[in-house]
Amino acid sequence: MNKSSDDRPPFVVAMEWTSRLTTIALEMALPGLAGYGLDRWLGSDPILLILGVFVGFAIGMQQLLRLAKSSTSARK
Repeated sequence: MNKSSDDRPPFVVAMEWTSRLTTIALEMALPGLAGYGLDRWLGSDPILLILGVFVGFAIGMQQLLRLAKSSTSARK
């Protein structure tokens, strides 16, 4: 069985991962919510909502790929 070189307590590692995943979730959700709010405020079609959802998805996926890459390189 492989032992991790990380000698931090498990709770600290869990909190770090919780922070990372919460950040990614907010990066994906907040642009869509901002687009929805702007659409309501401006009285426009849901174009800003759709734009916000796509922007949030792109930002979230970029962060997920960065996280996966750093996690993979840390194991080597």
